[in-house]
Amino acid sequence: MASFLINGLERYLPPHAIPLYVEEVAAGAHPERRFHGHTFMEIVLILAGEGVHLIGEKAVPIHAGDVLLIHPGISHGYDRTSTLGLVNLVYDPRKLSLPLLDGQQMPLFDRLFNPRPRVDEETLSLPLVHLDSGESAKLAGKINLLAAELNSSRPGRNFLSLAIFMEIIAELCRSAEAAEKPVVSEFLIGDAIRYMHEHLDEPIEVNGLSRVVSMSRRNFFRHFRNATGSTPREYLRDLRMHRALDLLRRTDLSVTEVALKSGFCDGNYLCRLCRELTGMTPRRFRAACRTEATSQNGGDLSANCTPALKN
Repeated sequence: MASFLINGLERYLPPHAIPLYVEEVAAGAHPERRFHGHTFMEIVLILAGEGVHLIGEKAVPIHAGDVLLIHPGISHGYDRTSTLGLVNLVYDPRKLSLPLLDGQQMPLFDRLFNPRPRVDEETLSLPLVHLDSGESAKLAGKINLLAAELNSSRPGRNFLSLAIFMEIIAELCRSAEAAEKPVVSEFLIGDAIRYMHEHLDEPIEVNGLSRVVSMSRRNFFRHFRNATGSTPREYLRDLRMHRALDLLRRTDLSVTEVALKSGFCDGNYLCRLCRELTGMTPRRFRAACRTEATSQNGGDLSANCTPALKN
C-alpha cells in the first residue's frame, strides 16, 4: 500500500527565512506511487523524461516542459518515474508579502496564489501549462538562481530571493500557452487581502473592505468567496489566528497582549477561538511548542509548531 505523508513548509526552512524552498529531483530518483500532501503550494517543472501524475483516481501522462501546480491538502504522487526529472518550487502565498501591483492582470496569476481553488480533481491533475524548450530552460535557470540565493548567507538574501520568485511567476504567466488563457476578473480582490495583511492589528470593518476595491458589497463578497473559498470575515479571522499562534510560539507576551497585537478584541475571545480551531488553549499551545522545540531542537524556540486550523 502506498504511503501518505503530510509535509509542512516549516520543516525545510531555517529560522527567519521567507516561505520559499527549491528541491530538484534527478531523473529516475523520484519514488513511484509515494503519495503525499502539503500545507503549501508547489510549482513542479518537469525537466526531463516522462511519467504519470497521480491525483485521486486520475492518472495523467506528463512530459518534459509540463508545469504542475499542487495545492495544499491535495494528495498526489508519480508513477513510471524511471526517466522523470523535475524541480519543485514550494511556497506559502498566505505568508509571502508580495506587492501585487498589476500582477492579477496576467493569466494564471490568481491560480498560482489561490490556495483553495474551486476546481475539480481532474483539472488539478492536469499540467497548468506546457512550456517549449526555450521557455523551460529559461524558467529552470531562474529557479536554479533562486535556489542558490536561498542557500546563500549574503545580506539581502530574502530580499533578492523574493525578487527572483516574482520574476519566475511573471515568466510563467507570460509563457506562450499561458497567454492564451483568459484572466478571471472575479479574482481581482488582491488589494483587499493586502489591506487585511497591512492592518491586521487594527479594527477592520469587513463590510467596508468593498470600498478598498471599489466594488459593491454584494459583488465583493461573491468575488471574495470565489477567490478564496471563504468569506472576508472567515479569511480575516484565519489571518489573525495565524499571527496569534506565531506570537505565542515566538514570544513571551501575555495572552491578552497577543490578542491585541493580532487584532482580536481581548484575550478571552482568543482563548475561545484557539480552543475551537486548534483544540488547545493558548497556554497549552505555547507549552506544546516549547516541549517540541526542546526535544527536537535542543531548546531552540525558533522551531515551528503551527498546526493546521480546523475547518
